[in-house]
Amino acid sequence: MAKNTDKKNLTGLNLSGYSLLGSDLAGAKLSQAKLRGADLAGADLSGADLTEADLTGADLSGADLYQAKLSGARLNGANLTHCDGTSADFTDANLSGAHFGFAKLSSAIFINATMPAVNMSDCDLTSAQLEGAKLTGAVLVRANLSDAKLDRAKLFGAQLLDAKLSGASLRNADLNSAYLRSAKLDGADLLKASLFSADISQALLTNCNFEAANLRASSLTNSSLASAMIAGANLSNARLSRADLSGASLEESNLWAAKTSGTNFNNVNVKAANLNATGLNKDFALAEFSDMKFSNRTQWDTGDYRRQNMSAAHAKTIDDEIKKRSFFSRIFG
Repeated sequence: MAKNTDKKNLTGLNLSGYSLLGSDLAGAKLSQAKLRGADLAGADLSGADLTEADLTGADLSGADLYQAKLSGARLNGANLTHCDGTSADFTDANLSGAHFGFAKLSSAIFINATMPAVNMSDCDLTSAQLEGAKLTGAVLVRANLSDAKLDRAKLFGAQLLDAKLSGASLRNADLNSAYLRSAKLDGADLLKASLFSADISQALLTNCNFEAANLRASSLTNSSLASAMIAGANLSNARLSRADLSGASLEESNLWAAKTSGTNFNNVNVKAANLNATGLNKDFALAEFSDMKFSNRTQWDTGDYRRQNMSAAHAKTIDDEIKKRSFFSRIFG
């Protein structure tokens, strides 16, 4: 039998704690290898097979992981800062607490990966595939997720300050309590996404699809939602103060008790929308925004409704503000 002279066949070997700093491991076979705490900083692992490898706590900072296969790998607490993981495959990998700061991860695959508390601040994740990824509490500050696929991703409490999500797909994603202040989501698809109590203030949301999304108690203060599709969405108790909704569709949406002080409703479709407890009295609203589209199913706010369904103090506050202020300066609650 011929002797195996393939020096890059390291399948299943125990290399835990080894220093492989700057090693040439391009195309190496490292599936199921044990590399716990190994030093792989600056190593060339491009095209390497690390399927189901144990890289817990390993140092992969600055490593070349271009098109590497890491499906099912364990990278808990690993250091991957400044690595090049372009087109790498992390499907079903465990990346709990891993640090990817400033990494290149465009077109990388993280489908169904376990990634709670992962740090991906300042990473390039353009066109990455993160469908079903578990990103609870993930830090994605200033990350570029343009055109990324995040359908069904779990992003509860994720930090997405100043993140770029233009054209991203977040259908059925869990963004409850997520922090998206100043994020860019223009053209993003959030069909049936859940954003309960999320902070989406000062965000760019033009041409977004929020159809049937849960935005209850979310903050959209000072955000731009021009031409957004928000039909059938739940916006009850949401904060929309000074938001730009010009040209948006709110058809059949629920805005019960939403804060609308200074909100721009130019050319907005509110057909069959629930506007109760918003202070959006029909006469006042149409006097300010004569091009609002409504129907006989639109539920305008009325004093009778407020008196029957709200506390006397809250109802009186809205009544007093409608009487003494213009539409743009009303403050509710």
